[in-house]
Amino acid sequence: MSASEVIEQIDKLGADEQKKVFTFLARKILANDGTSGKPWLGKRLSFEQACDVVFRENHDLLGLLAK
Repeated sequence: MSASEVIEQIDKLGADEQKKVFTFLARKILANDGTSGKPWLGKRLSFEQACDVVFRENHDLLGLLAK
């Protein structure tokens, strides 16, 4: 399953389920915060923009979601 397909599936979820997915991915990013030189910009982004960042930068997580 491609990233586009995963995103399409997430788009079909209700708002509460989408927030759960986003929260899961955001926690993964924050847990690895010390390993990346990139600052987390989530507080300055809309939900949709933050989702784009999360999925673009976390291909391994997409693989887990696709299973």
